[in-house]
Amino acid sequence: MNQEQAIVVENIEKSFTVGDQVLPVLRGLNCFVNEGDFFVIFGPSGCGKSTLLHCMMGLEAPTSGKIMFFGDNLYKGNNEDDRAVMRKQLIGTVYQQSNWIRSLDVKDNVAFPLILLGREREEALERAYEMLDEVGMRNWANHRPTELSSGQQQRVAMARALVHHPEVIVADEPTGNLDFKSGQDIMELLQRINREKGQMIIMVTHDLEYLTYAKRILQMLDGQVVRIYDEHDKGEVLQQIRLKRGIQ
Repeated sequence: MNQEQAIVVENIEKSFTVGDQVLPVLRGLNCFVNEGDFFVIFGPSGCGKSTLLHCMMGLEAPTSGKIMFFGDNLYKGNNEDDRAVMRKQLIGTVYQQSNWIRSLDVKDNVAFPLILLGREREEALERAYEMLDEVGMRNWANHRPTELSSGQQQRVAMARALVHHPEVIVADEPTGNLDFKSGQDIMELLQRINREKGQMIIMVTHDLEYLTYAKRILQMLDGQVVRIYDEHDKGEVLQQIRLKRGIQ
């Protein structure tokens, strides 16, 4: 495996059985994610984006094929508990809809991943405050997350994803419930974290608008790779954005 290729997906297939039918979702898919990448997976709803992401995170075993995660074969020699430990240590996740522990305030929700890793509460809270500063939400530390706007909640979700210094930040449609301005704010925050801290980001979206932030783009359709763009040729995708807006 190339040293820069942190995650490598090799010829994976994924099918689901519904009743007596076998439904193929991923069809011989190949890709890789580099260290320090801002890797965006995009395509229409139902094309297999989230299934691919779940396979890459160790949440969903492919029917066939291989996924290497920082040199480790995710689905060979590792059981579900091993993969759960891997996610807890190496991945920070931001979903479209954040799952809060409603009995805890903002700072304790952010600190919770560190508590799960066995850190002392005082140390975990100190780190939580640092991350809330990072995302501009320290003044809301003692509020309940449900008291915040959707955009503020996603900022707190970013702090929670970052609190344990993960190798990978996974963002699954993180702007899906946000208005345009809040969505742009979250994307700029992700981009800043990627550029300044060098943290790898893997993001799923169906919105062409956010492809401008990517370093590499995987375009999917019907469970297959249409094309992978890098910084040299992603202008072709950005042209699609301009055409979508009616701009020549």
